[in-house]
Amino acid sequence: MTSKSYLLRLGSILLDVVFPRLCAVCGLRLGCSERCVCLECGLTLPRYREETYAAKERLLGSPLIQSLSAPFTYQHQAESHHLITALKYKSYREVASFIVRTALTEECLRFSPEDIDLILPVPIEEGRLQKRGYNQAGLLALAMSQRLDLPWSEDYLLRRRGSHSQTAFGRKERMENAHRAFSLTPDETLKASLRGKRILLVDDLLTTGATLLTLCDLLEGCGVRAVHVFVAAVAIKRY
Repeated sequence: MTSKSYLLRLGSILLDVVFPRLCAVCGLRLGCSERCVCLECGLTLPRYREETYAAKERLLGSPLIQSLSAPFTYQHQAESHHLITALKYKSYREVASFIVRTALTEECLRFSPEDIDLILPVPIEEGRLQKRGYNQAGLLALAMSQRLDLPWSEDYLLRRRGSHSQTAFGRKERMENAHRAFSLTPDETLKASLRGKRILLVDDLLTTGATLLTLCDLLEGCGVRAVHVFVAAVAIKRY
């Protein structure tokens, strides 16, 4: 080991002592080779299986949707709840890479990269974006873009200022709120460029499907040919 590499290694150890890296799920200190989620939590996070949960049925309202992909299931206060909370509210951005890496490693994707022209994240309201500093769906879209070598953009789908979060709503209220909350870019050139495109729509969580169905209605209106959906987790309780 050279003196330079020794000093870098020592600096890394000291930094970990002062600012320990903690698992996004259980909160315990990570091992030297672990990244954002410890090995035990990574293995025990509940996996999504379409054959078991059939969540794609929640998306039957749009003829555009061709597939649903997700690595995990979600329940309040379960391990996956802590994972999504860390990504969404605690600025643990590296969780996005972990989620996408898990999806690819465990072959969770139900689409082929050759079937995708553009990746679009579900937008969040501007006030929340400024407060949080990032869009969690955007982080997932970026990680997927880097892994699959596909373009992504946050310029096409918009969330209206002052629109309410879906978190506290029931199924009917989610549908009504979603139709009020989202719009397409006012840029006619951008909208026209979507015609004939095959889109991968990315979000952190699938509950009722109201948000995704509303966005598919907007995309269908400007000539999008097909939509595939990727979410970090599927809520297994019907809302």
